[in-house]
Amino acid sequence: MNAPIRTARLRTAAATLLLLSAAPALSSASAATVRGVDGVSVTVTAPKRVVALNATTVELIYRLGKQGTIVGTDVTGTYPPNKIPSVGHWAQLPAEGIIALKPDLVIGTADNFATGTNPGVVAKLRGAGVKVLVLPATDTGGLNGVRTRLDLLGQVYGVPGAAAALNRSFDTTLAAVKANQPARPPRVIFLYAHGPNDASIYGTSGGANDLIELAGGVNAAPFADTRTLTAEALVTINPDAIILLDRGLEAVGGVDGTLKLPGVAQTNAGRNRRIYSVDNSIRWIGPRLPEFALKLARQWKADFKK
Repeated sequence: MNAPIRTARLRTAAATLLLLSAAPALSSASAATVRGVDGVSVTVTAPKRVVALNATTVELIYRLGKQGTIVGTDVTGTYPPNKIPSVGHWAQLPAEGIIALKPDLVIGTADNFATGTNPGVVAKLRGAGVKVLVLPATDTGGLNGVRTRLDLLGQVYGVPGAAAALNRSFDTTLAAVKANQPARPPRVIFLYAHGPNDASIYGTSGGANDLIELAGGVNAAPFADTRTLTAEALVTINPDAIILLDRGLEAVGGVDGTLKLPGVAQTNAGRNRRIYSVDNSIRWIGPRLPEFALKLARQWKADFKK
């Protein structure tokens, strides 16, 4: 056999081996069938065009390193800072606007889909041939709910290892939270305020309650729902601490402005200026809940020593 022929055959054999070795990689993107909380399963293979509804959905996808797949979100999906196109308000989702983005998958949460004008949106999307995965609600379930959503997204994207790593990071932060909880658990009220004359007391349901308990406090609200702030109600509850959203504290004029809200100055929290602010996203329980709790726990540990 002459040299040119031998060389050609060697090259052909090498090329064949290269193709065979690459075959598993080319077929590694296997389809995943994921069951939503509404009982409907979706089968996806490495989604590339995802509309991610709810702030926590966007955050979790970022944490999994798949943010490049997001082609649309709602007005809450602003963290981490991004330029993802918005389809509109989270309580008024437009089916037509979502369909126009040509998603191969829409991922939303049960609480958003049940809010405002949204009931019926999922049926419209599915009727148009769009796959929709409904994740568990973000306003209940605490951190366990976050873990469940994280695991489902890990299945969708085929990255269970990344989901497991993030779960471990939660455990690490939770250990720090426990080590920094106050010696005396403060009795806490969460106020939701749009301005000096528009404030409500959040009850024992929702993300604010999970934050309070995780940070080592006790939610002092004697009800589960949300009620308009009145001086009589707040003085009767007499909390040791009051928390507001960052934007709420700003809207009422800071700590001094909070003290002017009905009844606040007459409470233990008001007299001792125990007014705290938390991230605006806390109503939707997301992956930063342990971080928010650690910050608050450290503040309370310093302020409630006995």
